[in-house]
Amino acid sequence: LRKRRSTMATTMNRKCGCCGNEGQLKMCVQCKLVDYCGKDCQTMDWKAGHKILCSKVPKAVTNAEGKISSFTLSDYTTRNVGSFMVTEAQARRGQIMEEEGAQDMCYDAMEMTKGSTEKLLQILRALDTFPLSTEAWGMLGHYYHYEVVQTHEKNCSAEALKMYDIAILCARKLNPTWAENRSDELPDQIENRPYLRALSGRAYSLKNIGKRNEAIRQAKKIIRLNPSDNQGIHQKLCTWFLEAKDTEGCTNLLRKYSTNIDTSLAYADVLLQYLRWIKDDAVENDIKK
Repeated sequence: LRKRRSTMATTMNRKCGCCGNEGQLKMCVQCKLVDYCGKDCQTMDWKAGHKILCSKVPKAVTNAEGKISSFTLSDYTTRNVGSFMVTEAQARRGQIMEEEGAQDMCYDAMEMTKGSTEKLLQILRALDTFPLSTEAWGMLGHYYHYEVVQTHEKNCSAEALKMYDIAILCARKLNPTWAENRSDELPDQIENRPYLRALSGRAYSLKNIGKRNEAIRQAKKIIRLNPSDNQGIHQKLCTWFLEAKDTEGCTNLLRKYSTNIDTSLAYADVLLQYLRWIKDDAVENDIKK
């Protein structure tokens, strides 16, 4: 406890990660994600599960990263699955059984209580089973981004970004044709979804830490790879274009997606026409429509 007491710094106007009280709080300096009223709340939350996020997760991440850098296919079990409804890489090298096992663990984690220690431990078990699990890394990013008590949103988003970056690295290591400069669309297969989710999570994290232009570039790449946009990133991209007052980018995007069946896009179109109007880039009939 003495060590944990010393790893706290004073903050103002936050909520305690244990009791929810506001006021003068102390931040856990080790993870920089959660605030506490003092040693009693910190100790209580540590025993309730914060020690997993604060101590066990960083160690598991470091361990998994080491295995990623030394990855060789011969260390794992593969089986031939043919070429129908599988990724290009799976058709060539076969299905990695440990990857499938980790994926099943991730599916189980998706059913667990949001933000629970049980869910976090299940994600770590998936990483231990297969350190290059794109889904597990992406879920860890999602956990930081959406499931940690958001007393330090930017710090949580920064940690999430690291996890999403590792997820993308793993996906590209396992699927060499998914390189950064890929211009072809990805086949509409469920096996591609963890990669697309990681790309989408990366875009949201970039936006949350103040890197809007990078987020826009990331979102545009996702739409290029997956025009049907199962992730729904085009809706956020519209908003980001409007925030940046990029009327041309927003106009081009709305040409691809119907505003008749999506109220958020319809509202974005209204805002777009207003921005065009004040920039003398629209006529009265456009606004009335």
